[in-house]
Amino acid sequence: MKLTDQIHVNRPPSAVWAFLVDPANMPRWNPKVKRVSPSSFSSPGPGYRYAITYQMRERARASEFLAEFVRFEPSSKLVIRLTGGPDSHNRVIEEIYDLSERDGGTLLTQSIIIVNSGINIFFRFLIWLIQKWGKPTGKRYLETLRDIIEGDIK
Repeated sequence: MKLTDQIHVNRPPSAVWAFLVDPANMPRWNPKVKRVSPSSFSSPGPGYRYAITYQMRERARASEFLAEFVRFEPSSKLVIRLTGGPDSHNRVIEEIYDLSERDGGTLLTQSIIIVNSGINIFFRFLIWLIQKWGKPTGKRYLETLRDIIEGDIK
């Protein structure tokens, strides 16, 4: 299953990149991220690792994942591979961030690829339909990320 979102940020790719590669920023823009704990002692780069805790909805059990930067092209592309989670059974999630300079700012595309999700085919189809034709009921996560980077939220 692949989920994709895109937003324009009125900052150069280098500013968006600096924000994205710091995992400590994730809970600021993604409310499902509850905790991030670095496992690497180096600065973010290829092979950088950290533990991340997600809670998909209120009162749901939190899920722990190991995250690793598997592709690291400064100001251009970041691929984060997440493994683990509840009943992991070889589940792999990849978060892909593509950055390109556009109209004096950055076009940021986020793709989330879930392999062996454990989600049955009916619900996968439903998720795809909602993403393709549904209308968001609240603020999109990438809108919050954009507002923080542009300085609209402290």
